[in-house]
Amino acid sequence: MSQEEMDFNTDEELLTLYDEEENEVLYRKMLEFHHPEFAKDYVILAEEGNFSNDEEEIELIPMINVVDEDGEGGKFLPVETDEEWDMIEEVVNTQMDEPEE
Repeated sequence: MSQEEMDFNTDEELLTLYDEEENEVLYRKMLEFHHPEFAKDYVILAEEGNFSNDEEEIELIPMINVVDEDGEGGKFLPVETDEEWDMIEEVVNTQMDEPEE
């Protein structure tokens, strides 16, 4: 599947999520896309405050975005299969390495 057939959203936004201890953590949404082969929506997050001058140091966190039926909310689930991890790595490497226009 070529990436031209996929729909990408690169608009950054900040999201507040909760960690295992119920602490609020601020994340920046770096990339969002739908992959037709897996029939899932994915979001790539980076913890806000972990940005430095060297962008190579940013830890990206891929999640599956499951939207509620009413479209008003949803939840993030972890990526579990090796096939999805490989696809996400390829997408991130291609999309995040492209120079901005």
